[in-house]
Amino acid sequence: MSRSALPMFFRAASLAVAASMAATAWADDDGSDLRDGRWVQWIYSIPAPVNPFTDITGQNCMVGQSGSTWYLAPRFGGGTASRSCTIPQGVKLQFAVAGSAYIYAPGFCGDVAGVSDRDLRAIIAAFTDKAKVSVTLDGEHVKAKRLRSEVFATALPAENLFGPLCGASPVPAGIYRTVDDTYYAEIENLRPGVHTLQMVATNGTTFNQNLVYTLNVVPRLRP
Repeated sequence: MSRSALPMFFRAASLAVAASMAATAWADDDGSDLRDGRWVQWIYSIPAPVNPFTDITGQNCMVGQSGSTWYLAPRFGGGTASRSCTIPQGVKLQFAVAGSAYIYAPGFCGDVAGVSDRDLRAIIAAFTDKAKVSVTLDGEHVKAKRLRSEVFATALPAENLFGPLCGASPVPAGIYRTVDDTYYAEIENLRPGVHTLQMVATNGTTFNQNLVYTLNVVPRLRP
């Protein structure tokens, strides 16, 4: 598989929850913040050594988190993994399940100049069209929604995720045009305690993922 078709957010250029426990947010939210690229911008702005995308145990799940929305990452490249993550009560969780994003860097890692947004979208859609996903929280179904982004900008650090993939032509730190076509899910109102979140995805051939998060929700601190 070429760098231009790597799935699950390897940049394509190179790369019903129980009501008593939690609720998905799609009923009141069309995912507009995700269409703006917020999740992609978060995950790719984090240097590779501490990036939650490639983390096996969940030790990096708090990196880059702040505010009322926290993000979770799927498994970079698929495969099976189990992660543990502690999160504060009251935050909304947003996470990618499976899909593809194209971070376009002409002149680096095999990218050529002059590729249109339409062509970038077609490249990533070829993967996402075949993706089948399933999300459960404590054994209950969570809705995943396919979102096709607007064109947005992604900032890559010097030590970014594409270094090991691009060999002699790494992508340098910079701001890059990006499109995203991914299945996302949201969860909010998780009660304090331990919860099990499972993300399963496949494209039927080259990509398979079975990722389990053990989420420890910590009660709010009282003044």
